[in-house]
Amino acid sequence: MAEVRKQRRDAANNRERILTAAGEAFRHGGMTVDMRAVAAAAGVGIGTLYRHFPTREHLVQAVTGTDIAELADATLPERVSAIVGLREFFTATMTHLATNKAMVDLLAGGSPSDADLDRCLSHLTNIGQEAVDRSRIDHTLATDVTASDIAYQLLGLIRIAQLIPDAEPDAIEHQVDLALRSLAAD
Repeated sequence: MAEVRKQRRDAANNRERILTAAGEAFRHGGMTVDMRAVAAAAGVGIGTLYRHFPTREHLVQAVTGTDIAELADATLPERVSAIVGLREFFTATMTHLATNKAMVDLLAGGSPSDADLDRCLSHLTNIGQEAVDRSRIDHTLATDVTASDIAYQLLGLIRIAQLIPDAEPDAIEHQVDLALRSLAAD
């Protein structure tokens, strides 16, 4: 049986510094951050960065994968109407994403072939179905709203988040309100 090779301590430290620097850079600059700037911020050469992360996509996945998993685990609040639950869910999601430009870029323009992204999109549709099911009792959503409609509304909000300067909380709440008006019962 092949022996699992342990990473040298300096290599492990370099990897952690790269992840920290990339996380900060991606949160503030989005997916367009220059890889040389990430390497410089981490205090390593560009070759060291690429030894750990052969492509930008590998680095983005390592940095944002945890955030996508957290988003995919978020739930619709319990014991509230469908529309109130969606308001809380959309606002919390948008507020979380507003602090991570790379996540917004990834979700707004990423490839749905990525397993984490697929899981996240599937989860959003499940949240939508839960809201639709809840609305059958409380009648707070329009009768023609589907689970996919709800997922698409949140994905649309994520696109809009790319345009909101400095993730202004009032602007986020306003956009959530506009999206929910299209889903609400008359």
